Amino acid sequence: MSTTPPDGGKQVSVVVATYNRPTDVDLLLTAIAACDTGIVHEVILVDDASDTPLRVEDTAHPFPVRLLRHERRRGAAAGRNLAGQEATGDVLAFLDDDARPLPDWFAVLDAALTHERAAITGRVLPFDSSVVSRARQYRYEFRYAQQSPGSEVTFFAGGNSAVWTKEFLAAGGFPDVVTASDNGLVERLAESGGRVHFAPGLRVAHRNSKGAGIALREAWRAGRLAPRSTPAAALRRFAASARTQPWSDDPAAAGLNVGLQAANSLATALPAA
Repeated sequence: MSTTPPDGGKQVSVVVATYNRPTDVDLLLTAIAACDTGIVHEVILVDDASDTPLRVEDTAHPFPVRLLRHERRRGAAAGRNLAGQEATGDVLAFLDDDARPLPDWFAVLDAALTHERAAITGRVLPFDSSVVSRARQYRYEFRYAQQSPGSEVTFFAGGNSAVWTKEFLAAGGFPDVVTASDNGLVERLAESGGRVHFAPGLRVAHRNSKGAGIALREAWRAGRLAPRSTPAAALRRFAASARTQPWSDDPAAAGLNVGLQAANSLATALPAA
């Protein structure tokens, strides 16, 4: 069992939605144990209908591990929402199964998630180096550069973030959509008066690359779920993205990002289905 936090301290329910990655889950649980400061109340794993049902040895870890399962694929948002409803901690901390929290992760979370903030989100760093990973990381870094520590943000990294459980439930959790559900939570929190703040010290290493095909599909889906846009506005977003790419430093990553932005912009400009 985890160490009892000091009076008034946070009790964190770590939430991990997972699919077909038992080895990653084992490595993640080890990483969580290594950086726990005594505030991990429980870890909730939601198996999204893995081909072989996930199995975890509870007694192998210094905190309770709860395992939930969907019998059919429902996606990360639905898994995180299920865990949020079942959690008994006063804070929900979200990690991806293919992410590894850095050693000070829980210490940063404890300091940055104040009662004046509904939620915090941090920085994602890569531990792979393919062109897809580099392209994705450039987009992350460009976004981070626009923020100052503690600033209110309109983005949310579902695999590197924390939110007060009551605020999460009051907002209705993540929108149950296949992509862009993370930022949808920001909008829902705002509707109930909550704000998300940037905590740059909250860092995870993450496997960025799922392949170019998946990246293209996600860019298209995000565009279809976004508010409709005029062709002129979509073209302006595309041109602005093209101007900010690392053409001299990494032309392959720059070219991929332009292609992804083209798909996203086109998807927003087409009539709603």
